[in-house]
Amino acid sequence: MDTTPAGSVVAPSVSREAAGPAAPARAAIRVPLKVKLSLLITALVVLAVALVGLFLLRQQQQSLTAEMTKRGLTMAENFAAGAKTPLLTNDELTLGVLVTDAMKDPDVAYVIVSDQDGNVLAHSDARAVKTAVARPKELAPLKNRVLVQTYKTPQGRIIDFAVPLVYSGVPVGALYLGFSEEAITAALASARNQALLITLLMVLAGLGGAVGLAALLSRPIFRLVQATGAIAAGNFNITLPVASRDELGVLTDSFNRMARSLREKEMIKRAFTRYVAREVVEEILKDPENLVLSGERRQVTVLFCDVRGFTPMSERLAPEEVVLLLNDFYTLMIETTFKYDGTLDKFLGDAVMAVFGAPLAHPDHSARAIRTALAMQEGITGLNERRVRDGKEAISVGIGVSAGEAVAGTVGTEDRMEYTVIGDSVNLAARLESNAKPGQILISHPTYERVRDLVDARPLGRIRVKGKEEEVEVYEVLGLTPVV
Repeated sequence: MDTTPAGSVVAPSVSREAAGPAAPARAAIRVPLKVKLSLLITALVVLAVALVGLFLLRQQQQSLTAEMTKRGLTMAENFAAGAKTPLLTNDELTLGVLVTDAMKDPDVAYVIVSDQDGNVLAHSDARAVKTAVARPKELAPLKNRVLVQTYKTPQGRIIDFAVPLVYSGVPVGALYLGFSEEAITAALASARNQALLITLLMVLAGLGGAVGLAALLSRPIFRLVQATGAIAAGNFNITLPVASRDELGVLTDSFNRMARSLREKEMIKRAFTRYVAREVVEEILKDPENLVLSGERRQVTVLFCDVRGFTPMSERLAPEEVVLLLNDFYTLMIETTFKYDGTLDKFLGDAVMAVFGAPLAHPDHSARAIRTALAMQEGITGLNERRVRDGKEAISVGIGVSAGEAVAGTVGTEDRMEYTVIGDSVNLAARLESNAKPGQILISHPTYERVRDLVDARPLGRIRVKGKEEEVEVYEVLGLTPVV
């Protein structure tokens, strides 16, 4: 059944194959800043020179035109003064001589003398004598005052001077004198060629200066780009020279201060990774709000691990062997603690203190501490196998774990401070570690309640520990509960 509404148009489907392959994305063209600055400065130079050249050419044209007009008007008035008497006496010979003399000026295009009726009495073209005066249609007719007009001919522009010939107030004829602007055109063409040559030289000089200036301006920017890439790659040991006191110098100085700040933060980060796992540091940096260094009450689990019989052993060993033993022990403790996102609080001679749940909170901090303790035991077993294989004495450790409330934060002064946790759970963990036998992991009852579903533990009853008035219920961790 057709369910298409009446009047609707169903567009035909077009497959991708029928429509043809998609047009490839046009690759963006990257234009360097130096090229942009060079083009911009060169364009400004060309524009400035062109505008100045056009202005000067126009000024020269106006000046030459005004000078030619002034000269032509003076010549026309002098000619008119000398032509009145021959015109009255009908002395065509004298008029012809005057016309011939006027035509000796190379700028004069024509000279016409006519009577009051418009008949030509003298003409620079002898064939036009005795004919009626022929004037271009675009010129206004002569009346009782001098007219200066300009018109175009196929040969060029002409400045026409029309002077009425008046004797004792009575009009007796007219004088028409034409000045060619060919000299002006030639002078302007020569000036234009010179201007183009000067413009070309200035553009070349401007282009060279623009390239040099662009290179000078872009060099510190290019250095900043390279340095930014180095910082992005993790190299914070970058310091750029501040070569100027302008905005680029301020920018470079700000970049140096930023790089110095990042370098200091990276040093802090590296130092912090000596105490907590790098993954923990990265997580803290993602959400700094969860990092509390000023001091805060929170639930944590504290672990103490101590080498049993270390003092008599160190008396039997050479100092170098003691150092090697401690380094192997510390390496194992650090790697194991970091594996479960714990924080290595401090080294206590032949013992270590680790914290779980601070500075980054973990809901399962007690489980992490128990897994760490078991991994430490396993690691000590592997370490002893290597030591025995090398003919060295084996070692054993005792571990104490306690969960509870503590204050986590920084302690010390402005010159010296450290991050730690303080509270009864810390003291109890240390006391449990002191009571632990070699290879034994002791945990408090609150800790056991948190991990009872995770570990296989046996109760040891209540024992008295130093610093506690009441006896403490203690459990020994035997391992993890087998997964069914």
